[in-house]
Amino acid sequence: MTASPASKSKTSASTQPAYAGKLLRVDLTKRKCWAEPWGPEEMRDLLGGIGLGAMLLYRETRKGKGNAKWDDPENRLILATGPLAGLPVWGTGGLTVVTIGAGTNGPTSTQANGFFGTNLKYSGYDAIVFQGQSKDWVYLYINDDVIELRDARDLLGKDAWETQAALGGKLGLSGHALSVYSIGPAGEHLVRWAAIQGDYGHVASKNGVGAVMGKKKVKAVAIVRGTKWLRAADPKGVVQAADDIAHDLRT
Repeated sequence: MTASPASKSKTSASTQPAYAGKLLRVDLTKRKCWAEPWGPEEMRDLLGGIGLGAMLLYRETRKGKGNAKWDDPENRLILATGPLAGLPVWGTGGLTVVTIGAGTNGPTSTQANGFFGTNLKYSGYDAIVFQGQSKDWVYLYINDDVIELRDARDLLGKDAWETQAALGGKLGLSGHALSVYSIGPAGEHLVRWAAIQGDYGHVASKNGVGAVMGKKKVKAVAIVRGTKWLRAADPKGVVQAADDIAHDLRT
């Protein structure tokens, strides 16, 4: 899915407070990407990225002959955010990875900090859902409404820090303007405890999620900081609650 570069004027991500209201679907086998809306009822029932990811994994990987395995094309790799990501609350910009993990071959979730979740929300999405398997190594590029699967062969063999530096140099972006989560050589070679790492030092480390990403031949996800804004139902209340929590932690 590729669109012309978006205008830099701010637009609302969703009519639902705190959510973008869309999932980004990526079919690696067919090399297709599309946006899929999800509704307020699910948002209320599935608080946070773990709930959203668990629902999608349960619905989409259970088959008549049994559950999908970690290395099946039917396995999903879900990178999700929570309702606070993108709002003025410290420590909420990370992501949750939900998949069938390579370590136990069972459902798993693992979190990482950074600002990936915030950039994803500002691009207009609450989660990325990968399905299928790519024939060639790719990375997913997101820049507002421009969504592309790009050739990643030149990134092979690089660790996560080197991958982020290479993509930053290629795109001419650094700092919070670009968030990158990627796998290193361990994930490329399907080491069963490989992690997904990003934003210079944050790690989604549990249950071999990096091997799942490697099996799908996704080297990295690179998100340019988007231009869509989010709103809270009670903006002043959100800021006050965050201040109160910070005060309690300090004292």
